[in-house]
Amino acid sequence: MRNRVIRVVAGEAVSAHQPSHEEYQRSGARSHEHKAWAEIYLLSLTDVLVTTGMSTFGYVAQGLGGVRPWVLYKATNSSTVPDPPCGWDVSMESCFHKPPSYDCRLKQWATDISKDVPYIQHCDDLSWGLKLVGRNK
Repeated sequence: MRNRVIRVVAGEAVSAHQPSHEEYQRSGARSHEHKAWAEIYLLSLTDVLVTTGMSTFGYVAQGLGGVRPWVLYKATNSSTVPDPPCGWDVSMESCFHKPPSYDCRLKQWATDISKDVPYIQHCDDLSWGLKLVGRNK
């Protein structure tokens, strides 16, 4: 289990544990899944969450904790830092990375639902992803 010390605004030290640090996903391995769940739960208890785009742990933790996280934007190439490098996500909801794109009932490709539904918009970290928001930008 990794242990990291984080400084907070008031200057006190807080210890954060990372129980699932196993380098890669082991789907089906119960002990790994328990550690992953513990880490997601610990992340959800934070007052402020900074996550990377497309982070499953970050998405689930922000939803459980009811917080809008800071998202670190991905660089377009390895040498360019995005400007700004991070920003507030638009909501605490996870990004749905594989929204349905084919309407079986109508037997046609679906239109862009974010144009028709005021509480859905495309994700900042994945242009084809969708997420629930308070109101469309």
